[in-house]
Amino acid sequence: MSEKWINEERLVRALEPVHAGLVPGLCLFEAIDSTNAEALRRLKSMQSSRLPPPMAFIARTQTAGRGRRGREWMSEPDAGLYMSLLRSFDLVPDALQGLSLVVGLAVYEALKTLVGIGEEREGISLKWPNDILYQGCKLGGILLELQRDEALSHVVIGIGLNLDLPPDVDSLLDRPTADLKQITGERVEPVKLVTALLNQLGRDIAVFEEEGFAPFIERWNRVDAYLGKNVRLQQDSKWTEGISRGVDSSGGLLLEPLNDDGVTSHATGEGGLLRFEGGELSPTLRLNEDRE
Repeated sequence: MSEKWINEERLVRALEPVHAGLVPGLCLFEAIDSTNAEALRRLKSMQSSRLPPPMAFIARTQTAGRGRRGREWMSEPDAGLYMSLLRSFDLVPDALQGLSLVVGLAVYEALKTLVGIGEEREGISLKWPNDILYQGCKLGGILLELQRDEALSHVVIGIGLNLDLPPDVDSLLDRPTADLKQITGERVEPVKLVTALLNQLGRDIAVFEEEGFAPFIERWNRVDAYLGKNVRLQQDSKWTEGISRGVDSSGGLLLEPLNDDGVTSHATGEGGLLRFEGGELSPTLRLNEDRE
């Protein structure tokens, strides 16, 4: 393992015991197929009769990185941070709704603390349900995978953040991208980024375990990239168009539907709003300003 890449001793010293009262165990890799896949393999090898300890899997590069909907996640060496956190909960899957949004907020807060990215830094936002954006370009993504075992819910929380992408990366992908070096003007040290992420994740997940998603609604809506904007939501082959009205107490997306003329319709859903738990969100081509 390269000292230039990450220093395990420094990382261990900087981590706080905020993951169910523990510091997560560390599994560091120069290269691996996927940190999420490795976390799932490790989970499978553990005894199912006990609560697994929190563990973080971090790689310098991935050979088969994955994003949502089976998309490939570009994982060149030193171009990004590739990390998965294994956490187990004494909660049913329904009680874990909204966890991906909490993870997004933790990433946002960690970046704010580490490199001064916050509400005062124009251009940083979150896209429901699990993308980190900079000026509308993808800075990072989150992929949660759940496995249920007896009374426990095991969640692998995958996080990918762009650190220093190759200059021609946009031509290789189907979407515009951004990286932290572009934002800060310098390379962010991985050990500092991992420390900030794991500590903030532990703090926010602890609140989520005790109180659910409700305490996070205001925080989410404050940094929501599409709040008050015309959007389209794709679920398989179905499209729904409306105005994003933020999220509810379990992290579901609320849309105020539009008719074919672009006029809001109050005929469906409680209070005229439709609620969604999954899908691919994108801005529409309608010319409009933010709508209150």
